[in-house]
Amino acid sequence: PIARRFLSKNPPDVHGLQEYLKQREVVVVDVEPIRVGDFIFEVSSTNILYVVLINSDGTLIDTLPHDFLSDTSIGEVLDTDEIVGLGGPLRAAQNGTDDVSLLTTIMPRNAIIGAIPIVDSKDDERILGALAFERRSDFWQVLTLATLARQLGIGFLFIIGFAGVLGMAFGSWTARGLTSRLKRVLVSARAWGKGDFTAYVADASDDELGQLAQALNRMAVKLESLLKERHQISVMEERNRLARDLHDSVKQQAFAASAQLGAARAHFKPDPPEAELHLLEADKLLDDVREELTDLIQELRPAALQGRGLSLAVKEYVANQTQIDIDLRINGGRRLALNVEQALFRIIQGALSNVIRHSQAMKATVELTFKPTSILLTINDNGIGFDVESKNNGIGLRSIRERVELLNGRLEIKSNSEEGTEISVHLIA
Repeated sequence: PIARRFLSKNPPDVHGLQEYLKQREVVVVDVEPIRVGDFIFEVSSTNILYVVLINSDGTLIDTLPHDFLSDTSIGEVLDTDEIVGLGGPLRAAQNGTDDVSLLTTIMPRNAIIGAIPIVDSKDDERILGALAFERRSDFWQVLTLATLARQLGIGFLFIIGFAGVLGMAFGSWTARGLTSRLKRVLVSARAWGKGDFTAYVADASDDELGQLAQALNRMAVKLESLLKERHQISVMEERNRLARDLHDSVKQQAFAASAQLGAARAHFKPDPPEAELHLLEADKLLDDVREELTDLIQELRPAALQGRGLSLAVKEYVANQTQIDIDLRINGGRRLALNVEQALFRIIQGALSNVIRHSQAMKATVELTFKPTSILLTINDNGIGFDVESKNNGIGLRSIRERVELLNGRLEIKSNSEEGTEISVHLIA
């Protein structure tokens, strides 16, 4: 595999392979026969005596040990006569055969000379070169008591078989208990996914799985506490937002209406026409107060969406808006999570309220597109526009931005005096 990594490149990185081989050495270990009484064991260690790497054109890339060949230099065509027994296996490897009998030659003293084709990782038919080697066979040869050796081999096989059966039985028994404990973790995890954090994992063991179960139980308690705290924060933020809306819109308009009524009272006798003008202005301001309160009351009724769906709720809301011509377009349709429907409904409410009160537009377009994994909401008007970068934008726009951020969505606002304003909301839902 290492040689393939270098030779598979185009062109083959022969130099890189040679540099890699320069950092490697081969250690040859000779083992003397072992004598125990009348028994003589001829032993050889499993070791590679040499490795020869040949390129696809038959030239020598390098050898391990590096000074192994005396007649062939790096870059020259390898003379197979220099290594007795290598000719046949090397030719078979260069032809791409996988027949082990053709790729190896058994030599005296338990030596094996062989060659392995180096095949391109991307093309099995392309031979990149060959790796030739010699190794000592890995076995003990007993010169006496051969029958005893055969019986020992049979006994060894019996022990292996018995150990295998015993291991399977023990593994099956252990796995059954482990599966049961994992099922308890799975049941609790499913309950947590549904919001039920009272389901604890009943596992008091001291092993790793028991410690994991106890850690998950502690995590469930903390998660439940965090969810409650987050809910309280959300409620507080919503109350603060409504308080800001009441203060910055309804309260100010009510104060202005009160001032107009005071002026009308002052001019009622000396100048009735002037008093009537102040009364008309007060009536207009009270209409604005009523519209503001209507918007806020609708925002406090999120349950109105349940069982009806976002499309129907938006159609009904747009139909009730008579101050401006609104073109509603709904493409597709499907039920969404209630919090997503509530957020989109309130975004439409806030955006249209801004259009009616501030844009001086004659027409607005609301387009809601349902895609398989996302929702796209676009609201356009032909009004006077506003400065998107201004820090003095109202609470309504900040509220829209906050709702989109809570749903990890994307909000884009474009506005100028010639083309009006466009608000685009993209949510993954």
